[in-house]
Amino acid sequence: MEEEEITIDDETQTNETRHEVHVNQCVMPSPSPATSSPSTSSSAFPSDSADISRRHQNSQNLTSSENQNKKKKYEVHAGRNRFGCGGRLVCSRSHGAFVVTVFLMIATLTLYFVFDAPFLWNISPAIPIVAAVVSITVISNFLATSFTDPGILPRVENLEIIEAKRQENGVPSTSEIPADPNTPRPRFRDVIINGEHVKMKYCTTCRLYRPPRCSHCAVCDNCVLMFDHHCPWVGNCIGLRNYNYFYRFVFCLSILVIYLFACAVTHMSLLAQQMPFGEVIRKTPGSVVVILICFLTTWSIIGLSCFHTYLLCADLTTNEDLKRIYRKKHRSTPPASQIPGIPTKNPFYMGCFKSFASRLFKSRFPSVLDATGYVDHQPTIEIRVPIQHEKNDEKV
Repeated sequence: MEEEEITIDDETQTNETRHEVHVNQCVMPSPSPATSSPSTSSSAFPSDSADISRRHQNSQNLTSSENQNKKKKYEVHAGRNRFGCGGRLVCSRSHGAFVVTVFLMIATLTLYFVFDAPFLWNISPAIPIVAAVVSITVISNFLATSFTDPGILPRVENLEIIEAKRQENGVPSTSEIPADPNTPRPRFRDVIINGEHVKMKYCTTCRLYRPPRCSHCAVCDNCVLMFDHHCPWVGNCIGLRNYNYFYRFVFCLSILVIYLFACAVTHMSLLAQQMPFGEVIRKTPGSVVVILICFLTTWSIIGLSCFHTYLLCADLTTNEDLKRIYRKKHRSTPPASQIPGIPTKNPFYMGCFKSFASRLFKSRFPSVLDATGYVDHQPTIEIRVPIQHEKNDEKV
């Protein structure tokens, strides 16, 4: 009996602090057998999903000399995102609508403070001051929504490589690796949350089981925790970590649009009492533009604000509401309540006020992406394979 040592170069390994492969030790996510019994959990993120956070969360403390030879995780990120400030800011690469949003906000506010605010200041200084405070609130929440990690899950980069080499070289199975390598990974895993069966779908792109309420964004090409939708107007996905910013941005923006519209109309109405209306338009053309922009956008913004208020009270995401996940009617035997993975009601609903408060005011979930951390990997993967040589029916 001999033992052959096989060394596999792993220069392309990226942001997996979790993929450490040694002799007789392989640390990687292990798939659940198709016949495994469903696990129970009362949390939105079961233990298997929480383990994703543990595998990615903390970066190894490195000295300054070692850091020079290390890349940061955002530099090797596989999704379609842009990063800034050393990985502290993240947004989508698709930014056309984002530029339009920035232009409309800057143009509208500039015209208001140039044409309307000086006139209204003479009536009451509080009028332009209120507009300034609401504007700052809108802009700050807009920027936070656009440049905050929405809850991106890092990909399992080397899982297929390690598994393929294991099968190719006949590495003995361990408790961390399925006994039968030819068995495909199950498409779904069934978990129970608050008494309801919920399916965790396997993502073939990120090569992980998506936690409940997680979905893959086709625009950014990432799995996002508690995925709501991809918003091109803010240039980012809306998920677990930036939904509260997004809601405050939309809600305050609806107030600001109505306020600016009322101020501009008031300004022009008071001037119309002193001069012909044509002269009013020539004197304050900026007010006309503010009225037009606010009138054309106010209906969609107010509608969006009302829609997300309903989602918060119902503890739903836009993705869940559009797919009608908890309101599907099934005509099958056995009843839908007995079909694994088909919840008959929202297992995350805690009541209107409690759901509303938990989504907006709870502490922010830590970033699983850890974009500012350093890539910590081993340059090689060592696999020791027992080799049996047969000669003249004798084993050497």
